[in-house]
Amino acid sequence: MSVPKYSLFLSILTLLLVISPSGRSPAGAQAAPPLDFKLIYRAAQLSSHAYDGKRRILARYGANVTRVATPGNTNVQYILLHDHQRRRQIIAVRGTVDDTNWKLDRDRRIVRDGRSGVLLHRGFRRAADTIFKDIKPRLKAGYTTYLTGHSLGGAVAAILGIYLWDDAFKLGGIYTFGQPKFTNLQGATIYRDLPILRVVYQNDTVPLLPDRTRGDKQQFVHIGPVLNLLTGPYYLYGTAKQATQFSKRSFRRMLFQISLPDHKMKWYLQSLRDKQAGTKRVRFRDRNKYITRHKYGSGVDTTPPKRQFNFNHHN
Repeated sequence: MSVPKYSLFLSILTLLLVISPSGRSPAGAQAAPPLDFKLIYRAAQLSSHAYDGKRRILARYGANVTRVATPGNTNVQYILLHDHQRRRQIIAVRGTVDDTNWKLDRDRRIVRDGRSGVLLHRGFRRAADTIFKDIKPRLKAGYTTYLTGHSLGGAVAAILGIYLWDDAFKLGGIYTFGQPKFTNLQGATIYRDLPILRVVYQNDTVPLLPDRTRGDKQQFVHIGPVLNLLTGPYYLYGTAKQATQFSKRSFRRMLFQISLPDHKMKWYLQSLRDKQAGTKRVRFRDRNKYITRHKYGSGVDTTPPKRQFNFNHHN
């Protein structure tokens, strides 16, 4: 694909990303990004492109690419894009692709984070801390910052958003796809005004995890509102308060509905494409009427058959 096409894509994306002001919102105020399905689709595309190699990313985004890197030994790749004309910067974080990432996913001990002061999932915090040290000197303090990511990348993007929020960066929005939980109720309460929108496709298993920490001492919950993508134009929306409450022990509650194939970026992108012509919100009690069942192995994975960690597909 040519550079001009994706330069235009970035320009359109940054034009759409005009939302909440910087800094913490007043107590009780909600700073959720707008429910703009064109914007969300473009964020999903960028989350999907984060799985690509450096050469392909450079070919897509050209001069807008400031850095593509996998710092430290966590093997979590991120992309940093700058739109200097509009004074905006966008960070996209890759999800799980190998055993190194899988070990981060499985490290569900909860630790006190030195920057935010809240308890965080140890594996995700480690990846976020590594990227933050690498990316912070390359960020423009006066620019509006947007973050996105899928799966592990979504959790890391959200934690990076917390770090930047605390450092008084102007956050335009954090858009995550199939993001797992990474903090407890206290952390979710403290950062209830973080401008984040979690997107979940149908019965994706990963956002229900992890339910509890190792040793069963702490319960993980989600931060921010949730957009549940259903088939065709249909969707379900939950406020931050509703989503946090529902996320308590959500894996046990939804055990008989979970779907691992629903975690693939292929289906996230397809569902969002289906909503570009129009959408219709449904009630929670009616959501099962608008679910498409995908068989295991449906879609195309981008890793060898021995280790199917990578749920991305955008070709």
